Amino acid sequence: MKQKGPYKILSSKNVYKNPWISIQEDEVIQKNGVKSTFGVIDYGSGVSILALDKEKNVCLIREYYYAIEEYALQLPSGGIEKNETPLDAAKRELLEETGITGDNWIDLGFVHPLSMILKSPAYLFLVTGLSYSNNSEEGIEIIKKSFKEAYDMVVKSEINHAPSCVAILKAKKYFDKIK
Repeated sequence: MKQKGPYKILSSKNVYKNPWISIQEDEVIQKNGVKSTFGVIDYGSGVSILALDKEKNVCLIREYYYAIEEYALQLPSGGIEKNETPLDAAKRELLEETGITGDNWIDLGFVHPLSMILKSPAYLFLVTGLSYSNNSEEGIEIIKKSFKEAYDMVVKSEINHAPSCVAILKAKKYFDKIK
């Protein structure tokens, strides 16, 4: 019987898979002897990028999100492809979604957006020294807000994409530290 942390796995089966996600269901015995079921969604690793211009404006994107049935604001974000580092993915996603490249990349760490059922670490970056092209992804509206406005929008839940919120909060801590 395989052990996973304090759980003994009785059985494990893949219940769904497509090119983006897989869902696994495990029957386990808890430490107290009680049987239970865990479902795990593997969405792969991703990145979120806080692109900050010389005037301290943040590049946000607004697009329609099918799962939550609404348009929402977030930082440019996307998946890490096979054999790609988080930094390489961040550079690619920022360019693809916004047409922006940057010179100075700062690693802000990572976050697990929903650690009870979702396996999808999001790596967070701050980038400055921006250069712009007019190439952005179709269906994405680019919106600039001052860093203070973006921070306040997180506090008011006007930005509620978890990795974006964490990246903005971590950047605030980073800026406070270097003052």
